[in-house]
Amino acid sequence: MSYWAKEALKGGKWAGLDWEQKGMSNDQYKIHEEAVAAGRAEERTSGLDKALGLVDRFVAQRCAEQNGATWSSENWRPPSPTG
Repeated sequence: MSYWAKEALKGGKWAGLDWEQKGMSNDQYKIHEEAVAAGRAEERTSGLDKALGLVDRFVAQRCAEQNGATWSSENWRPPSPTG
Protein backbone atom coordinates (compact mmCIF):
# COMPACT_ATOMS: atom_id res chain seq x y z
CA MET A 1 0.00 0.00 0.00
CA SER A 2 2.88 2.29 0.70
CA TYR A 3 4.06 1.92 -2.89
CA TRP A 4 0.65 2.84 -4.32
CA ALA A 5 0.12 5.72 -1.90
CA LYS A 6 3.50 7.18 -2.85
CA GLU A 7 2.70 6.73 -6.54
CA ALA A 8 -0.52 8.70 -6.00
CA LEU A 9 1.42 11.52 -4.35
CA LYS A 10 4.01 11.55 -7.13
CA GLY A 11 1.36 11.29 -9.87
CA GLY A 12 2.91 8.06 -11.16
CA LYS A 13 1.81 6.49 -14.43
CA TRP A 14 -0.18 3.70 -12.76
CA ALA A 15 -1.52 5.69 -9.80
CA GLY A 16 -5.00 5.79 -11.33
CA LEU A 17 -5.55 2.03 -11.21
CA ASP A 18 -8.47 1.01 -9.03
CA TRP A 19 -8.18 -0.93 -5.76
CA GLU A 20 -8.79 -4.26 -7.48
CA GLN A 21 -6.11 -3.70 -10.11
CA LYS A 22 -3.72 -2.86 -7.28
CA GLY A 23 -4.66 -6.13 -5.55
CA MET A 24 -5.89 -4.52 -2.34
CA SER A 25 -8.32 -5.84 0.24
CA ASN A 26 -11.06 -3.59 1.59
CA ASP A 27 -8.99 -2.77 4.66
CA GLN A 28 -5.88 -2.15 2.61
CA TYR A 29 -7.81 0.24 0.38
CA LYS A 30 -9.01 2.17 3.41
CA ILE A 31 -5.44 2.45 4.74
CA HIS A 32 -4.23 3.50 1.28
CA GLU A 33 -6.76 6.31 1.11
CA GLU A 34 -5.90 7.49 4.63
CA ALA A 35 -2.19 7.37 3.79
CA VAL A 36 -2.68 9.42 0.63
CA ALA A 37 -4.69 12.03 2.56
CA ALA A 38 -2.04 12.21 5.31
CA GLY A 39 0.70 12.41 2.69
CA ARG A 40 -1.01 15.25 0.84
CA ALA A 41 -1.38 17.21 4.06
CA GLU A 42 2.30 16.65 4.89
CA GLU A 43 3.34 17.62 1.37
CA ARG A 44 1.56 20.98 1.67
CA THR A 45 3.52 21.90 4.78
CA SER A 46 6.83 20.04 4.45
CA GLY A 47 7.31 18.97 0.84
CA LEU A 48 7.14 15.74 -1.14
CA ASP A 49 10.16 14.00 0.42
CA LYS A 50 8.73 14.36 3.93
CA ALA A 51 5.31 13.23 2.67
CA LEU A 52 6.77 10.06 1.15
CA GLY A 53 8.50 9.23 4.43
CA LEU A 54 5.29 9.83 6.33
CA VAL A 55 3.42 7.44 4.03
CA ASP A 56 5.89 4.63 4.79
CA ARG A 57 5.53 5.14 8.55
CA PHE A 58 1.75 5.58 8.39
CA VAL A 59 1.17 2.42 6.35
CA ALA A 60 3.54 0.34 8.50
CA GLN A 61 1.76 1.43 11.67
CA ARG A 62 -1.76 0.88 10.34
CA CYS A 63 -0.89 -2.54 8.88
CA ALA A 64 0.66 -3.60 12.18
CA GLU A 65 -2.49 -2.49 14.01
CA GLN A 66 -4.65 -4.54 11.65
CA ASN A 67 -2.42 -7.61 11.41
CA GLY A 68 -1.59 -6.94 7.77
CA ALA A 69 -5.10 -5.89 6.68
CA THR A 70 -5.16 -8.73 4.16
CA TRP A 71 -8.72 -9.96 4.52
CA SER A 72 -10.82 -10.81 1.48
CA SER A 73 -11.94 -8.26 -1.06
CA GLU A 74 -14.93 -10.36 -2.10
CA ASN A 75 -18.07 -8.25 -2.46
CA TRP A 76 -16.06 -5.07 -2.10
CA ARG A 77 -17.93 -1.93 -1.18
CA PRO A 78 -16.69 1.56 -0.40
CA PRO A 79 -15.82 2.11 3.27
CA SER A 80 -18.73 3.45 5.26
CA PRO A 81 -18.52 7.11 6.35
CA THR A 82 -18.46 5.98 9.98
CA GLY A 83 -15.42 3.77 9.42
